[in-house]
Amino acid sequence: MKYLIYIFSFFTIISLYSCNEEMAKTFESKPMAMARMNEIVAVSDKDLWEGPVQDSFNYYFQSAYPIMPTPEPMFDVRHFTPVQLGNESLRKELRTYIVLADLDDPESSTTKMLRRDLGEERFLRAKQDPEFCTSVGKDKWARNQILIYLFAKGEDALSKVIRNNYSAVAKRVRLHDIQRLDASIYVLKNENPGLMRKINEQYGFTMRIPGDYDNIKPDAENFMWLRKDTRKMLMNIVIQKFPYTDEDQLSNENIIKLRDEYGKRHVSSAAEGSYMVTNSVDLPTYDYTYEIDGQYVKEIRGIWEMENDFLGGPYASYIILNKEKNEIIFVDTFILGPGQDKRDMMMQLEYIVKSAKIGTPVGE
Repeated sequence: MKYLIYIFSFFTIISLYSCNEEMAKTFESKPMAMARMNEIVAVSDKDLWEGPVQDSFNYYFQSAYPIMPTPEPMFDVRHFTPVQLGNESLRKELRTYIVLADLDDPESSTTKMLRRDLGEERFLRAKQDPEFCTSVGKDKWARNQILIYLFAKGEDALSKVIRNNYSAVAKRVRLHDIQRLDASIYVLKNENPGLMRKINEQYGFTMRIPGDYDNIKPDAENFMWLRKDTRKMLMNIVIQKFPYTDEDQLSNENIIKLRDEYGKRHVSSAAEGSYMVTNSVDLPTYDYTYEIDGQYVKEIRGIWEMENDFLGGPYASYIILNKEKNEIIFVDTFILGPGQDKRDMMMQLEYIVKSAKIGTPVGE
């Protein structure tokens, strides 16, 4: 009996070792997924894509990013059929896929792919339960890869699934891109502990400032202007604070007033008599409210222009209410980059601002 137990144990160990070794080899053989942030590959059959499904998909996923001097989409979208994916291995090594399948077409190569990926039990549930219309997979062809499956019976139903699930899918894609976004900001130059300490001492909060930002107005009172200069773009963060007296300070009108006041005093171009102003008359202004580190935040987005010059660009301004100190912290971000795409850079600035922690010393 003991002899049989030893034999059983021996083969169990060998089996487990072989399985683990095989899994490790499988994982190691997969390349690391590549692609830029905000890039989505839509996967579907050609005839499905060339109809209302594509219209619905593009309407949501390529809607305008708020708010730019020239329109830029929320996501860059490419389309491949399953056959095209199979014909070119590099197409399987991208980061983010959204698979669109019509369950009423069993001969569709995308539907067959969905059936394999879901498994028979879940695929049968998808055909029977219209509420089960989404699924998520990871690392199918490459590491750090995400696949989001949207499926329904018929093109109209699939278009509705796209519409109803856009917000959740977009959020999932953004979360998947966070690591790449963080790396694009901090990996090369890391953080600037000197500027972070100065912000904490003067304004009572911390913010992760990248190492390639400089304080270009070091002697100004209650005014910190941090700027990153590249060959193609200037990225700017301005910080001020004021006593909190009433709710009117949280209004869009007051936030625009604050940025116009400092713009007239501090921001100019080479043109004589130039200064920065907010164009809130001819162009729309978007506003949002939420919390950062448990503090109330009002955000507005719009377009700035240079008075007496032909420069302009996007901005995002933030009022953070520090309830403990009865203060408002004003953080303004803006970009100058004529002729350049600015979406990803505005996302970088937003990520930096939203790293703020109120009253937390540097290093904690």
